[in-house]
Amino acid sequence: MTTSMTRVTLGLMLAPALAAAGAQPAQNIGGGDPAVAAVEPSSSLPAAPAQAFPLSAYSAFGWSLAQSGHFAQLGWSAAQSDAFIDGIRAAFQGKGYPMDAASQQLAAEMARRIGEIAGRERQPAAWTPNQKGQLEKYFKDMQKHLSLQVSGSGLWYNVQPGQNGVRPRPGDTIVLTCHATAADGTTPLPRLSCERLSVKMEGMMPGLMEGLQMMTIGSQAVFVLPPPLSFGEAAWPEGVERGAPLVYWITLHDVTAARARP
Repeated sequence: MTTSMTRVTLGLMLAPALAAAGAQPAQNIGGGDPAVAAVEPSSSLPAAPAQAFPLSAYSAFGWSLAQSGHFAQLGWSAAQSDAFIDGIRAAFQGKGYPMDAASQQLAAEMARRIGEIAGRERQPAAWTPNQKGQLEKYFKDMQKHLSLQVSGSGLWYNVQPGQNGVRPRPGDTIVLTCHATAADGTTPLPRLSCERLSVKMEGMMPGLMEGLQMMTIGSQAVFVLPPPLSFGEAAWPEGVERGAPLVYWITLHDVTAARARP
């Protein structure tokens, strides 16, 4: 990684923090270098001499960068944090550290981890059973995130059209692929997932049995089940948080009718 690429990486790492602090990226500044553009002051703010600000303001600005830029979530030791600050201090003093192979690898790894942290924070709020009103907020966030509708029973769903109009009914045998996740919509639940499983409709939990009847062969759907439509007051599987909503991503492959269709 060249010095220019390192500046670009650091600029991308710092840009979210600067945006949170109110700075606006300037256009076509510094020869197109994103690192330079990211720290260019906003034209909407009045200019002020550096000595006009108390030192506490600089401390607060540094704290804001560390928090909004997710540096505080990287789990660095005190020695690693001190070394990072030494590098910043050296830059202000006109000195430099060579970007050897280890330094290049670290810069790339930290950029990746900061991106992952920022991505997780953009996900809908996870279910926290002891927080008042969390269930309502959770479904509101998921509705927006997954374009869900809600049935009269409280099942949240988004069903995409399939290949034909055959819908499964109680008593039918179906073949489906099911990928279940925890309430966050990303943490996999292998115990509740399957690949091309053949099962009778009565073997499904209430929310899935209701949702599957909205599907046709070849269709895909996402169902978000509130606790009463999943395991309710019964025993919950090991590794599945009791009382939490569950998210199911379903593909319906086939339907075998229990009896002739009227």
